[in-house]
Amino acid sequence: MASHLHLLSLGAPLLFTDAGEQIRFRTRKHFALLIRLAVEGGRKFTRDYLMDLFWPNVPAPRARHSLAQALTVLKEKIGREHLVVQRASIALVPGVVDADVHGLESCEAEIRGPFLDGFEVPGAVQFEQWKDEWRARLMPRIRDCLVKQMDAGRRVGDFATVERHAQVLLDLDPLSEDAVRGFIEARAWVGDRSNALHAFARFEARLADELGAKPSAELVRIADLLREGRRAAPRPAGAGAGQVSERCERRFEAELLIGREREFSRLYDAWLEVRRRTPRIVVLIGDPGVGKTTLTNAFVSTCQMEGAAIARAQAYDAERELPFAVLAELIKQLTLQRAIGGADPEALSELTRVSPEIFAAFPGVPKPVEWAAEVIPLRLADAFLKAVEAATDESPLVLVVDDIHAADNASAAILHVIARKLPHTRLLLILTARSNELRAAAAPSALASDASIEVLRTLEVEPLPPAAAHGLVAGLVVKADGHIADVPVARILQAGNGNPLALELLTREWLAHGSGSLLGDLEALNTQPVANIGIPRAIGAVFERQIRRLDAPTRAALDLAAVLGRRLADLPLYEVVDLSPAAAGEALSRLRDEGVLREVQGGLEFRNELIRA
Repeated sequence: MASHLHLLSLGAPLLFTDAGEQIRFRTRKHFALLIRLAVEGGRKFTRDYLMDLFWPNVPAPRARHSLAQALTVLKEKIGREHLVVQRASIALVPGVVDADVHGLESCEAEIRGPFLDGFEVPGAVQFEQWKDEWRARLMPRIRDCLVKQMDAGRRVGDFATVERHAQVLLDLDPLSEDAVRGFIEARAWVGDRSNALHAFARFEARLADELGAKPSAELVRIADLLREGRRAAPRPAGAGAGQVSERCERRFEAELLIGREREFSRLYDAWLEVRRRTPRIVVLIGDPGVGKTTLTNAFVSTCQMEGAAIARAQAYDAERELPFAVLAELIKQLTLQRAIGGADPEALSELTRVSPEIFAAFPGVPKPVEWAAEVIPLRLADAFLKAVEAATDESPLVLVVDDIHAADNASAAILHVIARKLPHTRLLLILTARSNELRAAAAPSALASDASIEVLRTLEVEPLPPAAAHGLVAGLVVKADGHIADVPVARILQAGNGNPLALELLTREWLAHGSGSLLGDLEALNTQPVANIGIPRAIGAVFERQIRRLDAPTRAALDLAAVLGRRLADLPLYEVVDLSPAAAGEALSRLRDEGVLREVQGGLEFRNELIRA
């Protein structure tokens, strides 16, 4: 029988119809009677048991009368055909009332608090005992269910759901590390590092006071990551001045991510495989501005929270002819994180050819042996594979190459060799690419389309559907302290055509300029993709207008930044356009505020490479 009533008992008890209307009772005992029958729907209860449960100190005739009155009320509330009343027993027809406690097995229950939270029935001592027994019996299942629900939220990047479940678990058990971790992750996801660290500090202090214990090493690592620096370790006695101190990894800040649950879950499934020592390669393809980099950054921020070492390289068209440029950036980041220190010295020695930072990070590494030029790529490939294996022995490793279509052929070829030889390592390699440009790039295309690589998967990132696009615009408006009613959302959605970057730029421009925005001349915005480029013209139109509004120093900084590639944050370089480091910093900050640049791992890069070009 299909349920037509729904009992929510995990929290303050509530009863609803299928239509969502709440059913109320004038007395708690009547509601308590229904709860007792519904929690074990179909079970027969003797009249004597129910009288003792609710009217233990009342003479039998009065108790029978009170029970009869209660049953009359129940018949009116749920329908007399759904209550089985016999001479000696009473029961609910099975399935009439769907009690949420039955959803704990499948973790589908919406948990708001402990069983029958705040629900007391005066004078019903045995009912209170039954409630306490069930609460104790259900508590382990409730904890397990909340943890699994948090995991489900992580899988799709829904950290609002993670936080909601974490807060409930924290209220139930303030010493639950699972709850504290979920809360910290959710606060970090929205950029609220302060409250995340406050939560860790409260948990650490309470754990010490009540149990004399310390948080796990994993939770301490997460807190240190949020501080963007490890707690200072005692310096070994006799340590030389030339020794290099351990550097911390730079944290990835999650960006606003809406409507990417499918893509995020596919990436997260790959991540789970990697943690089980099955390497994975994921090629993210899509049009410019569709959100490949935003999705990747949000995803790797989650991997980083869960213990992964992250190295990310942005490929630049200007460096396409510079051999090993992308490889050098990956090795540099792994070196600065001390992630490859376990590799044998010979492998590290080979890698110093493209990453001299290794000498400073790992004193004692010998200089590389001279080899014929044609042998060096093979030596580098072998050395990089050994370094990756060493890194994954310590922790899972995520390597990201953004815009692989713009990578130099030498780096792409070495990554191709690595992809073919991957052992059972905890490595996830993510390559992002613009579909049409990838086909025109020889070595990157060969890597991304190699069907013989069993661990390789392709994931296409498509334009946002209307509901998600609306949510993105609304989120941007709220973040800017604007009012959605004042924003012409429908026109922005039409101009943006589901492209997240176009939607963001158009929304920002309207919030900044109102009726003077480009939306005032919407007909001039042809949102069909430009031939051979694939970028909506809305992006180009807004960007061109932004440039015209920039002051001279900021425009000069933008022009130079466009050719500096990965060194665009090197402020002394801007002296060539008569900008002091301070003035250059101000100009780059304005470009970031305008949405032209964004911050990734503490550095700056263009919001989209076509904007830079």
